[in-house]
Amino acid sequence: MILSNEGIKRALRDGDLEITPVPAEDQYTTSAVDLFLGSQFHGWNETILDVQGAKVELNLANQDYQKTARAYLRSLDLERDGSFVCPPYRVIPSHVLANTRERIYLKPGSRLAARVEGRSSMARLGLVVHLTAPTIHAGFQGTVTLEMINHGPFYLRMVPEKTRICQLIIECLQTDPEGTIKTQFQGQATPSGIKS
Repeated sequence: MILSNEGIKRALRDGDLEITPVPAEDQYTTSAVDLFLGSQFHGWNETILDVQGAKVELNLANQDYQKTARAYLRSLDLERDGSFVCPPYRVIPSHVLANTRERIYLKPGSRLAARVEGRSSMARLGLVVHLTAPTIHAGFQGTVTLEMINHGPFYLRMVPEKTRICQLIIECLQTDPEGTIKTQFQGQATPSGIKS
């Protein structure tokens, strides 16, 4: 079951869900709440990956994300005015990790999980805000990392804290999950997901 705007507000009031900062009234649609773009951006250092035609191959059967991120992920700079420009796919960086301004907490015992989805107005321009990972599991706490690719022909200027980048859809689980969430990204505050 997907919560309506009133259901999301009730979950916030009842303490089953936390969204910080608390969403303004105009962030709600009938069955979701819009989230704003955060201020941190990371990309794969494609110049290192392309040095002298070197081929970096990752074995996904035992891939260590933390090790890979430390070796190849780099922080991306903002423009002078504080905005971020996401280039078309054919231009480096072609894959950008960003975070939401909002921190969410799907409290244990609430039977809530969520999905992050793009907004249709941006999708029509070619912007994908998550590749294949929209699920936010019950018990998750942290900012949401967005795996963005611009498949359109335009350079897209985004303003941290002001661009509504995605929507959060809250879902109710039939039963309480067994155990606690097991993810290396619990409590994340940056899109890199690198733990100190």
